[in-house]
Amino acid sequence: MTTSAGATTNEPGGHMPKGHSMRGSANDNKSASPSVPKVSQTDSSSSSVMSDSVQVVSFAPPAPYHAKWAYTTTDTLALVLITLVAILVRCYKLSTPDKVVFDEVHFGKFAGKYLNGTYFYDLHPPLAKMMFAAAGKMAGYDGVFDFKSIGLDYIAAGVPYVGMRLMPALLGAVTVPATYVTVRACGYGLDTGVLASLLVCFENGLVTQSRLILLDSPLVFFTVLSLACWAMFWTRQHAQFTPAWWFWLVSTGAMMGCAASCKWVGLFLFPVVGLSTVADLWDKIADRSLTPARWAAHFLARAVGLILVPLAVYLFWFQVHFALLYKTGDAAGMMTTEFQTTLAGGLNVTTDRDVYYGSEIRMRTTNGRNGYLHSHAHAWQHDKGSGQQQVTIYGHADQNNLWIVEPAFNTTADASNGPVPVPKDATIRLRHKTTGKYLHSHDKRPALSSQDTKFELSGYGFDNFAGDSNDNFRIEILHGDKHSEGSDKHVQAIYTRFRLIHSNLHCAVYNSRKKLPKWAFEQIEVNCMRNCMPRMSTWHVEYARLPSSASGASASAEGDLAARPQASYRKLGLWGKIAEYNRLMADSNGSLTGDHPFAARPQHWPWLRRGTAYWGGRGNFIYQHGNPLVWWGALGSVLLFAALRSVLFVLDKRRIRPGLFGQRRKYLSAAGFFVVAWAGHYVPFFLMGRELFVHHYFPALWMAILVLAFTLDLFTAGVPRFARLAAYFAVAAAVLYAFETFSYITYARTWSKDACVRTRWLKTWDFDCEHAFGGVRSTEPPPESTPKAEAAADKVAAVDKVVVDDTVPAAAAVGGGADAVEGAEKARADGGNEEGIPAEIGVPFAEEFNPEEKPEEETSEAAADAVYVKPEYDDPTAIKVAQASPVQAPESVAADIGRKSNQPATGETIDDKKPVGSADDKHVEL
Repeated sequence: MTTSAGATTNEPGGHMPKGHSMRGSANDNKSASPSVPKVSQTDSSSSSVMSDSVQVVSFAPPAPYHAKWAYTTTDTLALVLITLVAILVRCYKLSTPDKVVFDEVHFGKFAGKYLNGTYFYDLHPPLAKMMFAAAGKMAGYDGVFDFKSIGLDYIAAGVPYVGMRLMPALLGAVTVPATYVTVRACGYGLDTGVLASLLVCFENGLVTQSRLILLDSPLVFFTVLSLACWAMFWTRQHAQFTPAWWFWLVSTGAMMGCAASCKWVGLFLFPVVGLSTVADLWDKIADRSLTPARWAAHFLARAVGLILVPLAVYLFWFQVHFALLYKTGDAAGMMTTEFQTTLAGGLNVTTDRDVYYGSEIRMRTTNGRNGYLHSHAHAWQHDKGSGQQQVTIYGHADQNNLWIVEPAFNTTADASNGPVPVPKDATIRLRHKTTGKYLHSHDKRPALSSQDTKFELSGYGFDNFAGDSNDNFRIEILHGDKHSEGSDKHVQAIYTRFRLIHSNLHCAVYNSRKKLPKWAFEQIEVNCMRNCMPRMSTWHVEYARLPSSASGASASAEGDLAARPQASYRKLGLWGKIAEYNRLMADSNGSLTGDHPFAARPQHWPWLRRGTAYWGGRGNFIYQHGNPLVWWGALGSVLLFAALRSVLFVLDKRRIRPGLFGQRRKYLSAAGFFVVAWAGHYVPFFLMGRELFVHHYFPALWMAILVLAFTLDLFTAGVPRFARLAAYFAVAAAVLYAFETFSYITYARTWSKDACVRTRWLKTWDFDCEHAFGGVRSTEPPPESTPKAEAAADKVAAVDKVVVDDTVPAAAAVGGGADAVEGAEKARADGGNEEGIPAEIGVPFAEEFNPEEKPEEETSEAAADAVYVKPEYDDPTAIKVAQASPVQAPESVAADIGRKSNQPATGETIDDKKPVGSADDKHVEL
């Protein structure tokens, strides 16, 4: 295949030289070894001096390397055998452990949401999760079990978890024969194909990830199939535009679309395949036998197969996603109100369109998706505050969200001729309907910031006090709705987007997205900020009603009040929903930061500095850890290629051409492509500020393993076949030894603490040997060192039971509220929801305030959306006990109350008295 590395080999002729054929069948050698075009010996400009391994020549334009593979029955036998071995390796002890492991708490739960049609939000595309749902459906999962926390017992709940784990295990197994196909399609022999397959088969990290309900197994599966199809496409260059040629081209695009539909890491395939395509099309320009029309046909074919097909596949899976999730759910509040109207049982608001002086309104954050401008009869309690009435953002529609629009301080509105609409740039005051306080700001710092650009918002006023100019805010209309005339000139409910600018301080009412302390019921902070971006300071009126007492209308005009224009949210179409969901995914991924104890930066991945703890029991545990011999060998091969290519480049300039045992063109083409692919799947992570983990390296690891196989082939090409096979056997045996050594933490096999400690080859490998027999987390004696004893120990080894009392709120109760409304807010904010289940907080959606942490400046519109709050949309004028926000984040980034997802179960009772979202509660989807 052609790559930036392989296209510049400057190799005369179009194929491998005679005498240096691929290892494999006679048919392979015959088809892959056409002769080199002869070089004229009479022309000094093209004379050559041949030696056994070095050739000094004048350069001719290079021809791309196109491997040919004649499939034989030997290949069939090899594929069958390595597939059976791969299935055995991936499916061995698949039922262990019979507990919820690591991020199965997320993706198992999402599978249940698909089965019962309840909407959820996740920061990854939907395909892999839908595959788990399909596997669960076929296995008999009914979607009821909620995968709420790590360590929950599958067997006791009757969950067919083995069937759900079988799907990723089989996908992981298929990557092994797909590796063989890829290597053979690159022009290598059967022995190298088998060796590469064994390196992938016995890689502990890939095995661990493919045995659990996690997204990376489908991602790696589609990534491998994408490049396997691309390699097969290159074997068809002698039969262009034939059905087989089209099949492999379109299959490449389809697999790329599926990879991107599992996780956005799959998008890294596009620049890799794109560079190869550009290099190929550039080479074709030099082919004078190719007419412009034919070249244009090649260009269009690749545009269709590698751009339109993946895009269609990506959009198709989102269409299926939205069709399956048709009912509203808790996570619907993450989406815009227009999105929520598309869900059955979702948001359905109809309100007066025009906002007048005297109107009662409910203001909602437009982009933050947190809820409503809110106040209640409790004072600010922070040291630098005013002690005036709290103003917050609250996620449920209740009486305390209602504000009355009044003219600016010391001004009036002439309503003698009817209600007066609120115009653009009007200066207004907002009076809280329940308490009578005015929205107010002054030179006091807010609760969660000490910056001199941020000011406290409060409710201020008392009897016989008319207020002051610090109650004045100017309406700054950002834009209206083109379908509602006048929405950019006057404030209209739903259609007008605006900011509130304080008249004296020149700051904007701003959603900080930070969760307040318990004394503010853990609602979301709102302050007044100078020089902030519009994104988190944009508001709109969701509900407006002009009481007849405030309208100035006579009794005869009461009918006109009922006939006023109405406004409602318009439903988003499919394209709008896809666009919004992807924007939210981008925001969520970009802001996924934290201090996860097993997070790892990209510079630590290739040399396997550490892994990730997944689960722990008594005598056994699961730790995501690679096969060190495979990882180190793969890294060394990539670095060796870079060094060798650099040396060859210098030698080429001096017209010295090492033949590399006759493998130069094949090695530079195949290894060059996969080194570029490795870099394309590895280097971008250095540009990401989000929290990263070692499993993000798995696609790049597979590509580096192929480079390792190609390198072993290169350095054994000049030795006798027996010595070559012996070297391959030695490599395979060493890899198998390392695999068996670390299989205890791959399969959760029981072992002793001493044996565990001996496998820590590096000091940075921090798997917890205290879970092994003899450790402090195991009370059982070490088993006898016999298979029978190990099998007996496996039966009794179990994770410590996680104690969760769902009747206890997730955070400690605060003092009694002033009234029933505030008591309800307090109860909900303290962590309980309707079912009595502790609320969950996701790191990027709600930030805990740390007084020692340096406040962040508002510098970008790409900030993450804050904590999710479940909205309620009943009549806000009805007197009822309000319900406070459960402050529940999207499930995919929710906190696992009282424990980290990466920590093994240790028998510790979860402390339900911790504040929700505390530093010890972070559980981030990886």
